Amino acid sequence: MRSAKLVAVVLLAVPLLAGCGTKSGDPKAMETKFEQLDFKLTTYEQATSSTYNLPHFTRLTNQYIALVRQYKDTLGSKEAKRRLLEERDGIAPYCLPCAGSFDDEAKKY
Repeated sequence: MRSAKLVAVVLLAVPLLAGCGTKSGDPKAMETKFEQLDFKLTTYEQATSSTYNLPHFTRLTNQYIALVRQYKDTLGSKEAKRRLLEERDGIAPYCLPCAGSFDDEAKKY
């Protein structure tokens, strides 16, 4: 009887514990992270004085590149390069060093 209760508890706990943690291959989580960074970048791009936002652009560029590196296996080389170049094109009018960082990173793919 006691072992049956233990087995029942273990069987109930396994699915709950299996959902814990984050997988680097989870497409929904990955897309959510990219969308959040895209939103932040767009917010700074649309600010009236975007020249004062250079530190923010630099920080977000580094975060975006780190995110591409984190999900490079899920994205694949072609998609990783596409995303980096697309971000480069969007940020180039506001932060040339950031555009260069995106370009340098895209060359690795």
